[in-house]
Amino acid sequence: MLNRRDKIIKKDDSKPTELEEEVAKRLHQIEQEHADLKKELSIILITSAELVDYEDADKAPAQYLLIRILHRSLGAFKKAGYKVMEKLEAHYEKPVIIVANRTIISPSAKHHPSQKRPRTRTLTNVHKEILADVCFPSNITGRGVRIDIDGKKSQKVCLDPLDKEIMEHKVKAITHCYHKLTTHKIHLGFSKPTLFQQKTLEQRERAKAK
Repeated sequence: MLNRRDKIIKKDDSKPTELEEEVAKRLHQIEQEHADLKKELSIILITSAELVDYEDADKAPAQYLLIRILHRSLGAFKKAGYKVMEKLEAHYEKPVIIVANRTIISPSAKHHPSQKRPRTRTLTNVHKEILADVCFPSNITGRGVRIDIDGKKSQKVCLDPLDKEIMEHKVKAITHCYHKLTTHKIHLGFSKPTLFQQKTLEQRERAKAK
């Protein structure tokens, strides 16, 4: 079922919420305002939108906007998603996280002997792709294992240090969202800048000071 200028696809003819209708309207406006990205933006279709409660870095109650899109919209989103997130975060004044819908196929699922379970449908791969989604538009530059004092292990994820300015405010939202979607905890930070990256960061600081 297509709704609100073909920007929402809902299963089972369910009615979109007011928030979903509003997000769809904003997406349509962004598409009209950016002719250079119209081809990509026209393919981005949402399936749901919700406000999620979490605690920010100061332990204060906060919210982020979680939007799910069709998996076939993912390629277009990777090209134009930075503009979508920039506009939506400016409008809602809160972090926005956009995740593509994916299906996990259990290894015990019944299928024809001649068919193999696609690697993209394994639990490990789906969780890896979800992590890339929630960290967008930054790139993951490193992963490791963190061991807490009580001996529990968790994944340590590092993002591009050049993206710290645009990503730092939503680190807590990202870690909460990943745990909500996968039940796995991560510790999110930024990689140590390389010599080239450090020079780039210094140039940015000098430009701001002018």
